Amino acid sequence: MTRKAERQRAILDLVRGRRVATQLELRRLLKARGHDVNQGTLSRDIHELGLLKAADGGGTRYATVEEVTPVVRTESTALLARLVKAADWSGNLVVVQTDPGSANAVGVAVDHLQWPEILGTVAGDDTLLVVVREGTRARTLARRLLNLRTDAHVRTP
Repeated sequence: MTRKAERQRAILDLVRGRRVATQLELRRLLKARGHDVNQGTLSRDIHELGLLKAADGGGTRYATVEEVTPVVRTESTALLARLVKAADWSGNLVVVQTDPGSANAVGVAVDHLQWPEILGTVAGDDTLLVVVREGTRARTLARRLLNLRTDAHVRTP
C-alpha cells in the first residue's frame, strides 16, 4: 500500500471513529499516527476522499458522504448494481453502458450519490456520460462504479 493510501485510510479511520472538527485537529491526529502532512496535502486528501462538513450538536465535523446520506446511497447503489453493464474512460470522461432504456435512471442514481469528483452526467438510452473533475482519475471512478456489481467489466490499462 502506498503512503498516500495509508494516510487516506488513516484519515477515514479517524473521521469515522471520532468527532474531528478542523483540519488542524486532523493534522495533529494524523501526526500521532506517523503521517506528518502539510495543509495542502491534507486538503487534497479531504477532497479526494469526498469528506464533507456535517452538522454535529451545534458544531461541525468531517464525515463521509455515506454517513450523511446513507439511505440515498443504499438505494442508488442497488440501482447501479442492477443496471450498469460496463464502463470505460477517456481523459476526464467515463462512459457507462446500461440496460436499454436505463441510462437516465442510472444518471439520476449517480447524481444522488453526490460524489464530489463528478461534475455531471448526460444520459442517452443505454449509455451514460459522466464528466469527472480535473485532478480525478476517470479510471478510478469507472472502477468505483463497477465495484458496486460483480458481473460488470472494465477496460484494464
